Amino acid sequence: MTFGGVRPWLARGGFAALLGFAAYWSRAQAPATLSVEILDGPAMVSVTSLEDHKWRVPPDGSVVPPYTRVRDFYEPKPWKPGQIGWVRLTTAEPFDAQGRSPTYEGLISYPYWKEPVSYFVSEPFSIALPAGKWRLAVARGIEYEPDYVDVNLSAGQTVKRSVRLRRWVNMPQHGWYSGDTHVHMPRTTEWESEFLLTWARAEDVHVTSILSFGDLKGTYFDQEGYGKQHRYQKGDYVLASGQEDPRTGIPEQGHTLALNITSTVRDVSRYHLYDYMFDEAHKQPGAVVGYAHIAWADEYHRKQDPTRHPTWDPVINAIRGKADFFEILQFRHLGLEDLYDFLNLGVRLTATAGSDMPWGSTIGEVRTYAYTGPDFSADRWYAAVKDGHTFVTNGPMVELTVGDVIPGDEIKLAGPGKLRVHARGWAPESIGAPKVVEVVANGQVIRSGGGLLDFDWEVTRSQWLAARVTSVNGAVAHTSPVYVVVGGSKVRSENAAAIAEKRMQELEFIEGRLKDPKYVKEYGPGEADALRERIVLARRIYEKLKGN
Repeated sequence: MTFGGVRPWLARGGFAALLGFAAYWSRAQAPATLSVEILDGPAMVSVTSLEDHKWRVPPDGSVVPPYTRVRDFYEPKPWKPGQIGWVRLTTAEPFDAQGRSPTYEGLISYPYWKEPVSYFVSEPFSIALPAGKWRLAVARGIEYEPDYVDVNLSAGQTVKRSVRLRRWVNMPQHGWYSGDTHVHMPRTTEWESEFLLTWARAEDVHVTSILSFGDLKGTYFDQEGYGKQHRYQKGDYVLASGQEDPRTGIPEQGHTLALNITSTVRDVSRYHLYDYMFDEAHKQPGAVVGYAHIAWADEYHRKQDPTRHPTWDPVINAIRGKADFFEILQFRHLGLEDLYDFLNLGVRLTATAGSDMPWGSTIGEVRTYAYTGPDFSADRWYAAVKDGHTFVTNGPMVELTVGDVIPGDEIKLAGPGKLRVHARGWAPESIGAPKVVEVVANGQVIRSGGGLLDFDWEVTRSQWLAARVTSVNGAVAHTSPVYVVVGGSKVRSENAAAIAEKRMQELEFIEGRLKDPKYVKEYGPGEADALRERIVLARRIYEKLKGN
């Protein structure tokens, strides 16, 4: 068309056509809007393209890097109510040029969650997205079934979605409340407390232990304070301060946890003498102490290197009754060797689970359920943990009764007798339907089945019993023990002598370390000698157990 022909063309409506085309092109390039309302409170979400599999975040639909670097949590970026939570990787997708994943061993502890990331939302939100196919994933912990909504978006279109998650079980109605006993983040400001509690509510975790931790150089993830006056609570969701300290520069010794404390316990002159912390913390009303990372000691270390003795401090102090609990579920590992050994030696211990977030992916990815009965409070919850009224899980629920008692309780029989055992594991397929439910007595499976076990058990000697569940998707659950005392005899297994000998060999391993100058240099003045004295005390107990 020549310039001279433009005017006639415009006159014939060409200009209107041009404007129409421009408007069409503008609409074709305009982003779509997905408007989402999640009913009944905060939840975890992921908005992911079904075409390029990248995640987007509100409000502008940007592709943000995941907030997974641990150093980000030492000096966290401020957050305001209404903003989304930090984006956390939740799949095994490689994160760097070496193909390493920031999630532990490339696995998130929630086996049912297949989305690449998760972050919490606490209010209705809108997100601008390119035209295409998208998935909105929504979850709220393990008592709700996740919801996955696939949406086709056209350019310039606004699509509204309202999501109400279906609750498949309500454990608080039965007196059981969830908790995460191992979360790290500074909590010195109002926004940090509100941020963490919103996150916990989005994951439906009722009691979250926010822990400072230390080493010989200092302490990290500082808290504003400890004790009741420094808890942060809304309804039946509460944050309580604790510590992971001592945690020495000798990884094999293990890490300790002190929950529900009124003040920290820390003395660098006795830093490698863990019983000092245990004893001092136990002087504080309501404090509960134990060992972290027991979950992966046997599965992750011993099976890879049988010559190692990871988390060896319980060999000295758990046998002397210093600890209340073992953290047996973490990072999708259920570690049972240490728990079973010490239970079989007569030590009473509670099973706990902790995410170790930010090394884990999210608050409550593994969780401890504690029985408080109908009246919930943080004090009652921690007392239940101390008394052993717990089970741990990353998916299925599990219940165990022996006679009419629950885990942590004791049954006394004058002599051999018969007890009714009830064990059940349950969850919908979307969470992880049970594949097998097992009841163990002194560590040995005495009955197994697909979901529900009801049977009479002939008890001829003192023993502990527990239930465990393995789901079809790899999720697990395990109860603390019920203790059955027959004729006043100790709760010890028939192979207690062999276990005592095995643990005495670990004492020899530790003594060998204490003769190694490269190892001993980690200890302060007098600490190695003091540790040898404690080894002597522990050996006396094992010798006695070998003789019985």
